[in-house]
Order: sequence, then structure tokens, then C-alpha cells
Amino acid sequence: MPTDFEGIFAKIADTMKRRDYDALEQLFTDDYVEEYPQSGEVVHGARNARAIRENYPGGGVTEQAVEAATTRIGATDARWVRPPAFTLIHAEGTGNIGTATFRNRYPDGSIWWIINLVEMRGDRIARATMFFAPVFQAPEWRKPYVEPRKAAGGA
Repeated sequence: MPTDFEGIFAKIADTMKRRDYDALEQLFTDDYVEEYPQSGEVVHGARNARAIRENYPGGGVTEQAVEAATTRIGATDARWVRPPAFTLIHAEGTGNIGTATFRNRYPDGSIWWIINLVEMRGDRIARATMFFAPVFQAPEWRKPYVEPRKAAGGA
């Protein structure tokens, strides 16, 4: 049976929004390894991965920690919604290797994209490499060559 990457990443998003760290920890193998190439850090073990999320300064990524601002994420100007603080945008994979794109709004209101590359062992995540990038204003010089993104999750 193929790995249900969308289901696994949806569980991650759900446990993060609910701050259910017991359920989150169960998604990782005991010898789980998480790498952050941008900062040069490596996390060893499901318990440490949990502790990082549980002890995040500012209270983590819950709806209650975010100001009640609205953000347009729909395809038309008529669709204004307040997205969840931690949203799965896309997930896919083959065999035991998968990728996911998340959109996260931190307690300070900043919006970041998170790219997660994972290796599964059975139905649990054994290894992850995570990249974080803030939303930023596109430079003027590119305007002649691009069009605004119409999909979910822009600035």
C-alpha cells in the first residue's frame, strides 16, 4: 500500500494547530532526525523534535496567538478569509520519500513558507529536512516577466 503523504502531513498540520504534542510525537520514529540546513542545526529524536515545537517562544502556531487580521488566499478579490496559522498547501511522494509545502503564520503575524522533505519508515517519519522562507514583496524589475500567483498562500 502506498504511503499516504497528504494524510501524514495533514496530521502534522492538525496536531500543530491543536498543540497536541503527544499526537505529534507519535508521527516520528524514536530515532527521528530533523535537519535545518539554513541554520546548520540537527535535531535527534522524536522527544527533542516535540520539545522544539512545545517550547517555541511566543506560544507557537495557534489561532489564538495570531491577530485577527484577514488575508486573501482565494483566487478572487471577493474571497477574503483568515487562514489557519499552520496550513498544509501541498503534499506528495513516492515510495518512502515525500515532500510538503506548508504556510505558517507565526504569533508575530509574519507569514512563512515551510518546505519539508521526509523519509518514512512504515507509517512514521524517520528523517526530515526543513527549509523556512518568509513571504516578501516581489521586486519591481521582475514585473514584465511574471504574473501574480493566484493559488493559496501568498503575502
